[in-house]
Amino acid sequence: MDVLDMTVVDELIALSDDGEPELLLDLIGLFLSDGPTKLEAVSEGVLAGDLERVERAAHSLKGSSGNLGARRLQHLCENLVGRTRVGELDGARRVAAQLDEVFEEARDALLRLQEQFA
Repeated sequence: MDVLDMTVVDELIALSDDGEPELLLDLIGLFLSDGPTKLEAVSEGVLAGDLERVERAAHSLKGSSGNLGARRLQHLCENLVGRTRVGELDGARRVAAQLDEVFEEARDALLRLQEQFA
């Protein structure tokens, strides 16, 4: 699976009247600034056994990654949300352990995209 689903990226660019990537660049900026905070909330929530906190942060990260076509990250967050909703702390811990690496892949791909369109 590619890190970014480029059809989503193309759709974001197409939403602009003039074909300029402002929306895409805005969403990337939000992802890059908010993502680390959400990752931290997941980590802290898992450590504290606070599944509600994990769920909120993972759900938010799922949405922002999905909006940018970061499908692998989106699916991992979806898996994490599902585990928190059924009270699977151990399962949530296993999924959360993969989150940093997958987030970094998405972040790197989005940084490259940001440079390309800036």
